[in-house]
Amino acid sequence: MSWPSPSLTALLSMPLTTAFPLLVTGGVVARAAWLRLRLAPLRRVSSGWSPELPRPAAGPDITSGEEFALVAVDGAVVSGHVRRAARGHARGSGLQVLDLVPANLPVERALDLARHADLRRHRTDPLTPGSGAGFAVLATRELLTRANVRPGTLDPGALGAVTARLRQYAERAGLAVVPCPATPRRPACRGRRAWLRGLGVPVPRTVARSAAGWLAVLVAAWTGAWDGSPWGWVALAAYCAAPYLVLAGTPLKPRDLHRAALLRPLLTPWNWWQTLTDELTPWERRRARREQAARDRYREEYRLGVERFLEPRRPDCPWCGSRSLTVQVTSGDVLQAKPGRFTLERCGDCRHVFQNPRLTPEGMEFYYRDVYDGLGAETAERALAAQRPFHAARAALVAAHATPRTWLDVGTGLGHFGRVARTVLPDTAFDGLDVGSGVRKGARRGWLRHGYRGRFADLAEGLAGRYDVISMHHYLEHTPDPLAELDVAAKTLRPGGHLLVEMPDPDSRLGRRLGRFWLPWMQPQHLHLVPIGNLEQALELRGFRIVTRQRRAAHQRYDLTLAVVVALTTFAPPPDRPWAPGPPTGRDRLRRVVALAAAGPLLAVARLADRVLVPLVPGASNAYRVLARKAEG
Repeated sequence: MSWPSPSLTALLSMPLTTAFPLLVTGGVVARAAWLRLRLAPLRRVSSGWSPELPRPAAGPDITSGEEFALVAVDGAVVSGHVRRAARGHARGSGLQVLDLVPANLPVERALDLARHADLRRHRTDPLTPGSGAGFAVLATRELLTRANVRPGTLDPGALGAVTARLRQYAERAGLAVVPCPATPRRPACRGRRAWLRGLGVPVPRTVARSAAGWLAVLVAAWTGAWDGSPWGWVALAAYCAAPYLVLAGTPLKPRDLHRAALLRPLLTPWNWWQTLTDELTPWERRRARREQAARDRYREEYRLGVERFLEPRRPDCPWCGSRSLTVQVTSGDVLQAKPGRFTLERCGDCRHVFQNPRLTPEGMEFYYRDVYDGLGAETAERALAAQRPFHAARAALVAAHATPRTWLDVGTGLGHFGRVARTVLPDTAFDGLDVGSGVRKGARRGWLRHGYRGRFADLAEGLAGRYDVISMHHYLEHTPDPLAELDVAAKTLRPGGHLLVEMPDPDSRLGRRLGRFWLPWMQPQHLHLVPIGNLEQALELRGFRIVTRQRRAAHQRYDLTLAVVVALTTFAPPPDRPWAPGPPTGRDRLRRVVALAAAGPLLAVARLADRVLVPLVPGASNAYRVLARKAEG
């Protein structure tokens, strides 16, 4: 039997039953190579322990007089030799947090480490999601105190949450392999679901990706065998060999490597089953109680009706007073799929876009709840951390025109912008202001020098004249009166200081084409979307001179990708969400499964189009930035 050539020409001429197994084989090998590269920075810490030494006692290091303390999973065994070596490694490397990775970590957990831990950025970037092995974490006592974490033992879910939190509070963190004589004697996937949920990793998505790869390999093996092609068996062999390709030659020496590799086609679905059906940990039960309390509260509010959260419709434009209004878009809640319908109208004279009828203050509280904090805090944290390049670009725009000593970021959230901007302007002190509690958390993390909680107008008098720069990044569109916010900024900013404003661009061509699926309309949160000309005119009337503006440079390449996400949320929201208007039905679950299956290939195509095609479309910017300077006198 002749083997087909893997050249591109041969591939294009092959029948599908031969080409598909070949493509799957390439995908499996490429995925394994990528995971191996992610583990490449991992290093081993020598502890000096050997089998001839007495077996160490179990338990975390909680000695009161030491600089470092340990937080470990229930049942972990960490020897005194390992603890001393880990402390020495942390001190020598200048680390505040060190995640201890057992050398004999089971294969499935080792692959989780490769999938979810970005080791190259983990060391110096607090915005990188915290991750580790789920075994033990060494941290300075000062950091543990600041993060409100007590040394001791925790269940897997609680340890996952602590691991993620400590990374956010630490300037420098790392992972290191330790030769632990023993790890908790439990099945490889025991506590895995809780651990991943604690880290903030979507478990269904992780299982779905694994299932997609497994199914692709099985289909490739079947089609190859049916057509008599050897590539089906090669695909299956590559799938079994993947753990070797990822882990061989690394500091990790899983005790179950051979078994996990040889039996991988059988063990993979068994691992899913164990992960999804594992008993709830105490951390998960506490989370479930919070979700049930939220569910009960939402159901009571739905009983009273959500129409009460809208003000009466106004007949004129809040920007220019014109009565020439047309409907721009009507949609539901695009982020959480809470009940309600919302309308954005555009003024025919000044082109200002605004929500009409507008949410009441009680409606704002209702629709913002569990988006950026509460039950939605983990998702929001990851989304905000992904804005890293945009934060850097905003700071660089100001750095090109000024060297500020003090900077106030209004609507700062947790302070992600201040943390990134410090890398561009290291001599600038960044403060933040927000109505949410996250701003104080950002100050405790060290991302902000000061965190002010409250409305800008209420706090402005005490802040007047303190700042060289005030920024409003995607803030004005959330406010009931953007012009009043600009008045406050003009009074607060130091003479000669700069105001930086970034907003969604309501004149985006893709925004008009995609309609309600264009995320920057973001109903019901966005109350006003101001055309760039209107904003510049308003700034000039308040004594500002426009220094520079960015449109294409401010574009964020996500229009089509997030349109798919919005469509998924619209047509098939998660049936178990605590704010669902009713109990999930079988039809809801089936719709979600079908939508997720369809979304996979659509997301791949949308990502490619966002990167390659959308930048070629004239006027496709979805955001703009304006930098203005306040007059000296």
